[in-house]
Amino acid sequence: MRSALSLLIALSLIGCQQEKKDQKPKEAVYTRLNDSLTNEVNEAYTMGLLKGFSVAVVNQDSVLYKQGFGYKDIDTTHLYTSSTVQPIGSISKTLIGISLLKAVELNLLKLNDPINKFLSFKVTNPNHPDKEILIDHLVYHTSSIIDSKEVYLSAYFLENNESGPDEGAYDFFRKSEERETLKEYLTNFLDPNSSTYSTELFSTNEPGAVREYSNIAADLCALIIQNASGQNFRDFATEHILIPLGMKSSGWRFEDIEADKHSRLFAYSDMMISRYSESSYPSGQFMTSSDDLALFLMEFIRGYNGHGSLLSQESYKTLFSKRVFDGKGYGCFMEYTSDWLEIEDNIIGHNGADYGVFAGMYFNPERNTGKIMISNTDTDFYDDLDVWPETKRVWKALIEYEKKAHQISTGADVAHE
Repeated sequence: MRSALSLLIALSLIGCQQEKKDQKPKEAVYTRLNDSLTNEVNEAYTMGLLKGFSVAVVNQDSVLYKQGFGYKDIDTTHLYTSSTVQPIGSISKTLIGISLLKAVELNLLKLNDPINKFLSFKVTNPNHPDKEILIDHLVYHTSSIIDSKEVYLSAYFLENNESGPDEGAYDFFRKSEERETLKEYLTNFLDPNSSTYSTELFSTNEPGAVREYSNIAADLCALIIQNASGQNFRDFATEHILIPLGMKSSGWRFEDIEADKHSRLFAYSDMMISRYSESSYPSGQFMTSSDDLALFLMEFIRGYNGHGSLLSQESYKTLFSKRVFDGKGYGCFMEYTSDWLEIEDNIIGHNGADYGVFAGMYFNPERNTGKIMISNTDTDFYDDLDVWPETKRVWKALIEYEKKAHQISTGADVAHE
């Protein structure tokens, strides 16, 4: 008996030693791979047009790489790191999608419900008054509610009315005391009884017929979640997304996140944009870091593969349910694309841009790995300051890293790297 037990122990020890030996070359390959990516991104950064940014690469189980580059303030002693927080533009809409499917799971609403079931004012396309707009139409941007530049820009408010040194405000930024809630903002322009009601927010296409990307429709979806749940949208999403995933440095308001973690936003590398916030915050002003967003993207990948924790498998199937419009695929507040930034790569996710903001969050379903880039610099403030070559070079480097990391995880060519 003792001899059999001794043999089992010996075999177990041999197995552990072999596993450790197998891990060493893999760790060495990752170290070289990480160093190579850091060097490549640093070379891209020396082009000098992006003030600061962070990147991350993940699979469904772990963060493979994360790093910040450049600066988060005009003062170049403040480094931009993977824990630096800033808005991520329309990637925010992916949180509306998760929140909506959670509301469905909680029996608060159904995707095929008419939107007016959950609104205190009636929203109808005046060009098609007999055709109901459904929640599902908001999800796939087929509601026939469209963006108007005038309405869209009216949602921006200064945090402080006086601009400080080395910063400036856009003319359309409104004073801080004029700030409106999400409900007030949407009621002003969508309620026919409002003096500022705008028929320009409605397409000539009937609801459900044509995909027309709409920030305002996405915000309306968030308001519906808010009304159906009886919770502020921020609180609902925090309870059902941020807290479960441990996203402790994320939110929709400056005051919800430690002040020293925030990045300033830049029109270009030598000019900051005055701090601003938006009434239309659900569709574009989620603030986070690469560290926190990596947790969200990992959950996205797990959910796609049927192992997510935020929603049921059935809800995730709905979230990723692909519909094709004009030859392009879309899920619930996300896109399927093969050429983002004109770079070939089959990916699922979303990108975002705002004043002083550029971001991308996508995963490759074949490799089960994803990548993130978040930047604090405007992409088109000046036509002659072209940040796209720098941005594309970084994204290409992330793709190459992702491919090699996938090879390592599958054991391909590890010994030869």
